[in-house]
Amino acid sequence: MRLHHLMQDRTAIRILKMLYDNEAAKKGYSMRLSYAKNRLGMTLSPGKSVETLSRFGLVGIDNVGNDMVMSITNRGKEFIEVFDQLIELFAAKKPSYAGKVKVRYELTGQEKRIIVMAYKIGKEIGRDFIALKTLVEELYPLQQNQANKTSAVSRYISKLEELRLMERKKEGRNTYIRVTENGLKTIKEQYLNGLMN
Repeated sequence: MRLHHLMQDRTAIRILKMLYDNEAAKKGYSMRLSYAKNRLGMTLSPGKSVETLSRFGLVGIDNVGNDMVMSITNRGKEFIEVFDQLIELFAAKKPSYAGKVKVRYELTGQEKRIIVMAYKIGKEIGRDFIALKTLVEELYPLQQNQANKTSAVSRYISKLEELRLMERKKEGRNTYIRVTENGLKTIKEQYLNGLMN
């Protein structure tokens, strides 16, 4: 099938679509060419376009007196269905919600506290990465058993890592953490309202 030739014949596509819609609406399985011509508002006869459709097996035609009777074939129906899908695909209409949907995760009080404290400690000592042990000691200065608190803080940091607000690295037996650029933006924009500058 020379698809390019058929796609350039807009009259043929319009007739095929009209036949498809007519049958889908159960108004009839055939249509006179004179009726299609009037309905499409054509002044010239679309006979060549109908012959093209017939040649490609998209419509069947019968001559009745001085008129032609057309009916869409199964192949014609499949063609129009694919054609309609292509139109939708290339129309590039954005859904009405495009650009309006944002996934938001509200940090818990403890997550906020961890990220702010890690930032402050890093700023005080002049380093990006700080020891996890140091953070736990600052968060829970009066606790005797730091091991339980370390594992709890570590779980919070895992969640903050998933959100790309914190990062961790291991050096030997020690774990170091730091607030990422995204974490810093989160602190400044949402939690400290510019007070940390």
